[in-house]
Amino acid sequence: MNLNTRLNRLPEKKDREKFNIIFREYYPRLLAYGELFLDRDSVEDIIQDLMVYLWDNAGSITIHTSLESYLFRSVYRACLNRIKSDKIRETYKKNQALATTDEVRYYDPEENDVIKRLFSLELGREIEDAIAALPEKCREVFIKSYIGNQKVKEIAAELNISERTAEAHIYSALKQLRNKLKDKFFIPPFLLP
Repeated sequence: MNLNTRLNRLPEKKDREKFNIIFREYYPRLLAYGELFLDRDSVEDIIQDLMVYLWDNAGSITIHTSLESYLFRSVYRACLNRIKSDKIRETYKKNQALATTDEVRYYDPEENDVIKRLFSLELGREIEDAIAALPEKCREVFIKSYIGNQKVKEIAAELNISERTAEAHIYSALKQLRNKLKDKFFIPPFLLP
């Protein structure tokens, strides 16, 4: 085969025997060389792709040096391309992971003051709307109790109603608010009727 290594052209495509000779002679050396750069499986893939390329394009490839030099240069370039491609892929994955983590953190109301404020404002509006939808007397008693921090006895005296009626209004308000807001956020059980 030393004669073929000095050739500047590959054998004709139909000459399977000569291609097999090239493969058997160069495969172990190309594999050992490629393993300087990549793992064995990757190098085997590269060599196989190279041999298929040579088989498919045998008539159109012109070798300016020797066949041996062409083969080693081809494996070298393919290994470098694979390394570059792997690095780009790895960098992309890392950047995606960082971007995803940053996005999650950005939209977390605990991490982002703007989102926290919007979330609070939205919840505040939901609560205000739910309170505004309460019947008038029920709303008035609830506001005095939970927002004004007045005791049931004080509310009853101020509104000229019985304590029992004031408690019934508070209970009704909590029940209605719970039903309207149950999907919006967690209401502690001690606030529920």
